[in-house]
Amino acid sequence: MTLMTVTLLSVVALASAFAGAEAITITRGESRPSSRGSTPNFTGAVRIDPLFGPKKPSRTLGASVTFEPGARTAWHTHPLGQTLIVTSGLGRVQGWGDPIREIRPGDVVWIPPGQKHWHGAAPTTAMTHIAILEELDGKNAEWMEPVSDEQYAGPVAASGQGVPAPRSAEDLRRVAPALARYTEEAVLGGVWKRPGLSARDRSFVTAAALVARGQTTEMALYFSLALDNGVRPAELAELITHLAFYSGWANATAAASVAAEVFSRRRIAADQLPPATGAQLALDEAQEAQRAARVAEDFGQVAPGVVQYTTDLLFRDLWLRPGLAPRDRSLVTVSALVAAGQAAQITFHLNKALDNGLTKTEASEALTQLAFYAGWPNVFSALPVVKSVLEKRP
Repeated sequence: MTLMTVTLLSVVALASAFAGAEAITITRGESRPSSRGSTPNFTGAVRIDPLFGPKKPSRTLGASVTFEPGARTAWHTHPLGQTLIVTSGLGRVQGWGDPIREIRPGDVVWIPPGQKHWHGAAPTTAMTHIAILEELDGKNAEWMEPVSDEQYAGPVAASGQGVPAPRSAEDLRRVAPALARYTEEAVLGGVWKRPGLSARDRSFVTAAALVARGQTTEMALYFSLALDNGVRPAELAELITHLAFYSGWANATAAASVAAEVFSRRRIAADQLPPATGAQLALDEAQEAQRAARVAEDFGQVAPGVVQYTTDLLFRDLWLRPGLAPRDRSLVTVSALVAAGQAAQITFHLNKALDNGLTKTEASEALTQLAFYAGWPNVFSALPVVKSVLEKRP
């Protein structure tokens, strides 16, 4: 047999083999209708968009699942494990006996075979993930009891060390049932939903109070909430920088450590943060000259260094940084002063806040918010000063 004959036979054999192979197929999206997650396997609104089913000899199937805020699966297991690829939103996943963990777009979650777990959306944010799993003897999941509201509201673990997890409602009920009720009804269900001050502004006020008081335990929760409420990473970074001057360096650096972990979890990169130096906002030279002259006359002989730094660092540098709008910078400053019990400084800065665009209604609501996060005594100490300022304003 010649070499050419062997080659021809080989080609014919390969062609015969490929002729019997299954062809590549494309399944169009419109041919795969969506369905709703059924109870008791799901709590809340869940949409399931099938992607592919198992094709022998493969046992793999996949679906895109969208959970509306607060929605989640029941507890369940998978015989051969499951992979979740988060594509949008903010979600949660928990293995039995483990803390709840936050998941974000780009995260890939592996759930081992037989691991009892649940997954779903965050309380205020929807989440979509692609689920990929395998069948064993025609079965891909073992469904169990629903995830209770208490289990869903449990503490969320931080991704690294040094960031405290938010306290769960169950923790409060176990220790102080009345505090849990006030938290749910008066704080989360009450003051945060009042008109007159946006959720974004309430986040500014609350974050400023926590930094001013050095209360790091709740910072991770409220920094994350601020970002969810529309505060940009650059604005949160500027808030912390600003309050180094109004609440002390140690309070600001402690807050920066917490924010670093929050930024890491959310994949916030350096290009989303304000630069150390750069272009500044315009300065009202006449107004600043009046302020500087007044302070120099009052205190120039007592503490010339303080007077000089006040001019050079605060009003000719810090207050001109564009990473935080003047109105928001004023709101943060007034909130920090009230939270720290510094009533003597409120008159100047509240007037500046009103000049910068804060309304009387917003100033009033900021005090209402601060009553819960800085305490009634600090707010009542500030009220006479605030009343005097507001009564003199048109």
